[in-house]
Amino acid sequence: MKNIIVMSGDIGSGKSSVAAALKALTGFDIIGTGTIQRAIATRRGLTTLELNKISQTDRSVDDEIDSYVVETGKTQDRLILDSRLAWHFIPTAFKVFLAVDPVVGAQRVFNASRNDEHNPTLAATLENNQKRQAIEDQRFHQLYNVKFRKYGNYDLIIDTSYTAPETIAQKIKDCFDAWLSHQAYPSLWVAPRKLLPTRPLDANATDAGQASQTAVEVFVHDGFIYIWEGHHRTLAAQKAGCDLLPAKILTEEPTAAITEGVTAASLAKTVSPALLQDWEAKLGFTYDSYPSH
Repeated sequence: MKNIIVMSGDIGSGKSSVAAALKALTGFDIIGTGTIQRAIATRRGLTTLELNKISQTDRSVDDEIDSYVVETGKTQDRLILDSRLAWHFIPTAFKVFLAVDPVVGAQRVFNASRNDEHNPTLAATLENNQKRQAIEDQRFHQLYNVKFRKYGNYDLIIDTSYTAPETIAQKIKDCFDAWLSHQAYPSLWVAPRKLLPTRPLDANATDAGQASQTAVEVFVHDGFIYIWEGHHRTLAAQKAGCDLLPAKILTEEPTAAITEGVTAASLAKTVSPALLQDWEAKLGFTYDSYPSH
């Protein structure tokens, strides 16, 4: 087993910053294929969005990046690899996905002001990010028959929306060490304020007395994470200033049954604006993004 940590993630999830902090903790070298992609775009006089569009018909872009990643996995060790698809090409690596709220990710990209990307406003940045991610998702599925954002592809998923890169890096190292030792660890860590409720808070709930570091049970639907069990633990974690809460994913499939006669999709649709507003008031924050239904 090689000491290779591969990091994929949403646009604006902070992969570069987390990788730098993780290098300080592990001493591993960093290779970022995002840099390779931008270099290819610059050489061709294109933006990364334009390059992604071209790569839908020009396989040479993907082949150039992919061959580099495959060879790296075979020949190098003690490495942090920042790559969208390294988890696919180096299956023996510790596979990490960094998730971020779309608005938070757009704010980060906009503030970075990269010269090779045309992001004149925050709204334009959010739109560009969404277009770019849609193109990537379609291309990766077409070329490799993989669902890039399916959490089940990864050994560890961490939400980076409201947590410092150094804290994220420490969590990755802790879970990586547990993985190397074949010890159990929560595979999902998420900011309490990223979780959506599926029912009002009940003072008599069975989880009311459980520790805030006990994993909550969640399901993923349309890019949002919904609580099934653990509403009070989430509230306690938010009020205690907890950066990341451990969670267990019950399903990512919309048609999967959460309970008898209730699928993930149907339960998500019952989450009303009124329920979300009440939840925000109790936890003391406002969501950056809301479900479209």
